[in-house]
Amino acid sequence: MPDLQSNLGRKWVTPAAIVAAVGFLYLSVISKLGYDWGTDENYSHGLLVPFVIGVIVWLERERLAAVSDGGSRILGSAAVAAALALLLAGTLGSELFTQRISLLVMAAAIVVYFFGRRMLVYLAVPFGLFLLAIPIPQIIFNRIAFPLQLWASQVSVWGIRLFEIPVVRKGNVIDILPRGATQTLSLEVVEACSGIRSLMTLVTLALVLAYFTRRNEDGPIGGFTVPDLSRTLLLMMAAVPIAVFTNAGRVMGTGILTFYYGRSATDGVWHDVSGWLVYVAALALLIAANFILKRVLGDRPASSEIKSGNTTHKPGPGALPLIAALILGGLAVNWFVGRGEVQVSRSMLTELPKALGTWQQRGDEIKFGKDVEAVLKTTDYTMREYSSQSGRIANIYVGYYSTQRTGATYHSPQNCLPGAGWVMSDPQIVTITTSDGRTFNANRYLLKNGVYNEVMIYWYQGRGRIEASEYDDKLNTIWDSVTRRRTDGAMVRVMTSVGSDESEALNAASDLAARLAEQLPAFIPE
Repeated sequence: MPDLQSNLGRKWVTPAAIVAAVGFLYLSVISKLGYDWGTDENYSHGLLVPFVIGVIVWLERERLAAVSDGGSRILGSAAVAAALALLLAGTLGSELFTQRISLLVMAAAIVVYFFGRRMLVYLAVPFGLFLLAIPIPQIIFNRIAFPLQLWASQVSVWGIRLFEIPVVRKGNVIDILPRGATQTLSLEVVEACSGIRSLMTLVTLALVLAYFTRRNEDGPIGGFTVPDLSRTLLLMMAAVPIAVFTNAGRVMGTGILTFYYGRSATDGVWHDVSGWLVYVAALALLIAANFILKRVLGDRPASSEIKSGNTTHKPGPGALPLIAALILGGLAVNWFVGRGEVQVSRSMLTELPKALGTWQQRGDEIKFGKDVEAVLKTTDYTMREYSSQSGRIANIYVGYYSTQRTGATYHSPQNCLPGAGWVMSDPQIVTITTSDGRTFNANRYLLKNGVYNEVMIYWYQGRGRIEASEYDDKLNTIWDSVTRRRTDGAMVRVMTSVGSDESEALNAASDLAARLAEQLPAFIPE
C-alpha cells in the first residue's frame, strides 16, 4: 500500500507542477479573464466553458490516450517560445486579446510537448470552445456590434410598420410616438438588443450541440467526419442571423408595446422577460437548424479510424525543462510589468487655448453624461465649439488616455457615430499642414443625419506620432510600450457644417485641425 500511494503521488507531481507554473506565468491574465467573464454579459458563457471542456476531455480520455505518440520536444518547445513571445508582446502592448491567445497557444504547446500533434487535432473542440470564450479586441468588437445594431434596428422598424405604427429610425435609435402622446420616445438598440450578446453564446452552443450530436465519433478531424464538420460550420454560421432576428423581434415587440403603453413597456418585467424569451427562442431555432442540417447532409463512415494498436509509446520528453521555462518566463513577464510606465508631465485639456489661430472658443466646455464618460474611460478630455471670423462654427473633441494597459482605449468615430444616427460617406485621407510646415495625414468623412450635413476630420496622436489609421496607431503603441514604456495617446476630432460649399467647409475644418495640432503637444506629450 505505501508503494501504491507513493506511485500515485509521483504520478500527480508533474501535472501539478506544470499547472502551478502556468498559473504563475498567467496569473494576471487568468484573473482578468475570469473577471471579464463574470462582468461582461457578452462573454458570461465563458464561466461554463472550462467545465464543458473538462467533460469533453473526460468522456474522450480513452480515445485521447490511444492517439498519444509520446510528444515532440522540439515542436512543443518552439510553440512554448511562441506563446511566451505573444504574452510579452501583449503585456507590453497593453493588448488583452494577445495575452489571452498566448494562454491558448501555451496550452496547445504543452499538449504537443507531452502527447504529440495528433492529440492536438483530437482536442480541436475544447480549444475551439476556449477560443470562443476569449473576448475579441474592442476595435473588432465594435466593427461587429454596430452593424448588427443597425441591422436589428432596420428589421425591427420594418416589423413595427407592419402594424401601421408610425416610427422613425435614426441609426440605431428608433423614435415612436405613443398613442395619445405628444412627445416621442426613443428606443436605442444597444449591444444587448443587437444580437451581439446572444451571438457569442449561440456560436459556442452551436459547437457544443454539433459535437454531442455527431453520428460517428471516430471522425479524423477533431472527432468529426466531413459531413459532421460541415454541419458544425453551417450551424455556427446560422447562429448569426438567428441572434439578430430574435433580438430584432424583441425590439419590435418593445416598440409595439411602447406605442400602446408608453415608457413602461421599455423597463421592468417586460424588458427582463423578453431577454430570456430571446435566448429560449434562439436556442430552439438553433436546435431546429441542427435537426434540419443532419437530415440534409446525412453522414458517411469515417474516412479514417483511430489506430490504437501501438500501446508502447516512446518515452515522452522530460517536464523539468518546460517547468523551468514557464517559471523563468513568468519572472521575466512580471519584471516587465512591474516596471510600470514612464510618467510624463502634461497640461490638462481644460487649459487648451480659447484662441486657435483666428478661431475663438464659443461658450463653455461641453461635458458628456456620467454614463458616456464611463464608456469612454478617458483620463482627460475636452469638447468645445469654436467660431471663425466669418461666423462658421466647428466642434472639436480631444480624448486623452494616460495608459492603455488597463484596456481603456480610443473609440473610433467610425463605430460611435453610426450608432447615433449619422451616415458616414466619402472617406478620404487628407494632408494637414501646420503653420511651421509640418504635415500629417488624417481621416476625412462626410456625415449626414437628417437635415444635418457635416464634414469631419480625425486622427490619433501620441508619443510624437500622428496616425490616420487606428491599426497603425495600435502597432506603434505596442512598439512604444516595449521601447519607451509608454502607451499614452489621444483621439482628436474636428467637425463643422458643410453648408452651401463643401470645399470651403473642408478648408475650414483643415485649418482648425492644423491650429489645434499645433497646440496639442503640451497636452498630449511627445
